Amino acid sequence: MIIERAKPSDYQELKQLWLVVFNEEPAFLEHFFATRISYQDIFVAREDDKLVSALHALPLYYHKRGEEHPTSYIVGAATYKEYRRRGIMGKLLEATRQAYDHPITLFPAVRPFYEANGYFTTSSVLSFTLEAGNGRGESLAVQYTYQDLDRIYRKATSEEGALLRDEKAWSFLTDGYEVLSVEGGYAFISEGKAVETMVLSSDAASSMLSLLKERGITEVYTLASSPLAKLLGRETGVPIPMGMSTSKELQGVYIAEQY
Repeated sequence: MIIERAKPSDYQELKQLWLVVFNEEPAFLEHFFATRISYQDIFVAREDDKLVSALHALPLYYHKRGEEHPTSYIVGAATYKEYRRRGIMGKLLEATRQAYDHPITLFPAVRPFYEANGYFTTSSVLSFTLEAGNGRGESLAVQYTYQDLDRIYRKATSEEGALLRDEKAWSFLTDGYEVLSVEGGYAFISEGKAVETMVLSSDAASSMLSLLKERGITEVYTLASSPLAKLLGRETGVPIPMGMSTSKELQGVYIAEQY
C-alpha cells in the first residue's frame, strides 16, 4: 500500500472514486473538480497501481477573536467498498495531519470514526421545532449577494469563530440550498429544515421567524448566541453537533459542511 499526494494523472481515477462511493450528481462533480482540484492537497492510497482511497484537504481559513488562521478542510474522504476496514483511511488522515503545521478540520459523515482518529467536535448549534404560521413573511424577504451572506456570517460568528468561506464556497452553498434572506439575516433550506440560520439582531430574528413559518419550515438550526435562539427560548433548543478538528485551538469554532 502506497500513501502519497495525488498527481495530475490521477484526475479520472479521483473522479471515478468520488462518483462510485458517493453516487454523486454529475453536475456537482464537474463543478467541484473544475474549481477545487489541488493535487498537492489530495492524499491517495494505491494498491497494485490502483487508486483505492483518497481525501481532499482544501486549504481554507478560520477566524477567531478577530484573527484569521490557516486550516485544511477535508472533503471527499472515500474508499472503495472492497478495500474498507483495513485502516486505509486512518493512514490517509494521519498523512494529512503530518503534512501541515496547522489544524485539520472536517464535517463528519461518521463521527465515531473521526473521534477514533483524533478529532473532536468543536461546536454545536441549537435545533428548534417551529409551528406553521401566516402573515407578512414573504414581504420581509430581500435579495442578496454572496457578499451580503458573508458579511452576516462573519459578524454572526465573530464571538466564537467559524470556518471562513470564499466566493467558491458560497457558490456551492447557494447552488445546493434554497436561500431565504431578510435584512440582517439568512437561512439555508433543505427538506423543510433551515439547516443554517444566521441573524444579527432581534429585528432580523423576528423577520426571519415570520418568513420561515410562512414557508412552512418545521425545524431551524441556529447558534446558541443568536438573537433567534433567544427569541425561541434557548432552554428549549436541542444541541446538534457540528464540525470537528484535530486541535483544541478550534474549541467553539463553527464548522459546517461546505466545499
